[in-house]
Amino acid sequence: MGATLRGRDATRPVPSGSFRIIRIGDISQDGTLLKDDFLRIEPGQSVSGEQVLRSGDVLFPNRGIRTTAFVYRLDGPPTIVGAQFFVLRPEKERVVPEYLAWFLRTEDIANYFAGRRKGTYVQIIERKDIADLELPLPPLEVQHNIVAAAELAVAERKFSERLASLNWKFTNEKLARRAQGPSDLASRIQNDKHETN
Repeated sequence: MGATLRGRDATRPVPSGSFRIIRIGDISQDGTLLKDDFLRIEPGQSVSGEQVLRSGDVLFPNRGIRTTAFVYRLDGPPTIVGAQFFVLRPEKERVVPEYLAWFLRTEDIANYFAGRRKGTYVQIIERKDIADLELPLPPLEVQHNIVAAAELAVAERKFSERLASLNWKFTNEKLARRAQGPSDLASRIQNDKHETN
């Protein structure tokens, strides 16, 4: 589990705070960061070395309805997460962290957790729900290939979305110019009439 930060001041922004904190809202559905200027805090309580993130840790939110996962590989000051996350530390001789994160973001796993979340106002995944998961373990080389293919698929989707957005903008600007054309012509004719009179 991430660090349990008690009290209102525990996550109050402190520009010179000794820790960065990653929150659920900082991570996208496809497991990328939405920002890189993380909140700096001074917890006001001891944070154990086990709770400080290490390169290759997989962050998995245990609250809310989103199923996403992020591999921590950042440099800089010590970084922690709150108790809203499970921090998974795979055995790197057997599991590529990015492969584990990809697996946790698949539709099958989203459906698996959808049937196990508990709570009315805030839905929660329990530790045993993730412990009960069976992770397929192909050779490391195959895991790396799966990760590379998944990253290409995400890049392709983002490119397609960007292209569709630009196409929509271009089409609307073209239609707007077309809509203004006849009225401009009409106003020029009116101006010509006034000048003739």
